[in-house]
Amino acid sequence: MEPTVRGIVGRMVQLRSHYEVVEKATGVPWWFVGILHYSEWNFREPAQFERQMIDVLISKKFHQAKTRTLGALLWGFDLWNGFRGGVGKESTWVWGGTNILDKKTSRVGAAAIMRYMQSQQLLDMGDPQGSTEMLVLADTLFKVSPEQGFKLSDNDKILVSAGTRLQLLSDEPDQGNHVKVRIPDGVLMGQNDRVDWFVFAQHIQLEGTEPNNKPQDPPVEPETKIAERDRGRSITVPKLGKVYLGDPILTNGHFSWAEATKNGSRIPVDEDVVNGILKIAEAMEEVRDYLGGRPITVNSWYRDPASNRKAGGASRSRHLSGDAVDFVVQGISPPEVNRKLEPWWRDRGGLASASVFTHLDARGYRARWNYGF
Repeated sequence: MEPTVRGIVGRMVQLRSHYEVVEKATGVPWWFVGILHYSEWNFREPAQFERQMIDVLISKKFHQAKTRTLGALLWGFDLWNGFRGGVGKESTWVWGGTNILDKKTSRVGAAAIMRYMQSQQLLDMGDPQGSTEMLVLADTLFKVSPEQGFKLSDNDKILVSAGTRLQLLSDEPDQGNHVKVRIPDGVLMGQNDRVDWFVFAQHIQLEGTEPNNKPQDPPVEPETKIAERDRGRSITVPKLGKVYLGDPILTNGHFSWAEATKNGSRIPVDEDVVNGILKIAEAMEEVRDYLGGRPITVNSWYRDPASNRKAGGASRSRHLSGDAVDFVVQGISPPEVNRKLEPWWRDRGGLASASVFTHLDARGYRARWNYGF
């Protein structure tokens, strides 16, 4: 396959000056234009091709895109090819010639061409798989506000089909069982310039994580444990006021404020974080019961922004909101913990596995990834 890719890229480089004419008129990268041209590979009249390509890119509003992330560009290739549901792993046009595509094909896909161009330093767009992807699970509406669709005008909502995959720039829970998501512009028909949308939480799931999300936040021994008579030092947290490190977070619970705050070194910044800690504490009590009452060691719970950066956490880590815990269950390996919890946790939040811990968060919609270490 590589000789074929090399030949394709070689011809693109030869024709680069024509693609750059299109780039100058539209702002769309020359290599994107070249890959679109490869789908037709007919270049009898260069000037005519340039005019046609400029007209079509502008009519499709590709020239207006302000966030040309790799995911958005890959989606654009499929959109051009008539695949209206967004980039899917079954797309030969995008994934032909890569290990993403399960079926065999002789066609060289856009991603394989881009990967080779990266190796030749002809472009630099990062790892095609190094980001969070959103999968739409059911036909749903993307809306400009978190309310019922019938209350919105047609210009304020977009019908998105089940199976659509989009690169996700950010996500956060919102009111009315909605999720506020930020997606690249120029990837949905009718999106115009809007990048922030609201979608029903149970209609989506997240896959993957930030490329550099490899947290290293080892556990510390709680300076005061719940079973001890001395409740330990007191700390003051929003909403609750004074609590003691040796106190259980929940009445008669098994997880302490010492564990949630790293022995008081990470004080919640506001009431929302405290609510997050209380919410995931309830979930962790369920986890403990579900796994037979085995002791659980907390590696990392709440992380303030400085602690999160130092630990190497994701820039939008749920640990910042207090409703995430990285933990180890005595006698069960982290991958096995992940396997046991998967059918139980479902769409209540995020579940991820590393070789040394399991991550659980209570964001309220399904998110899955593997840390890869």
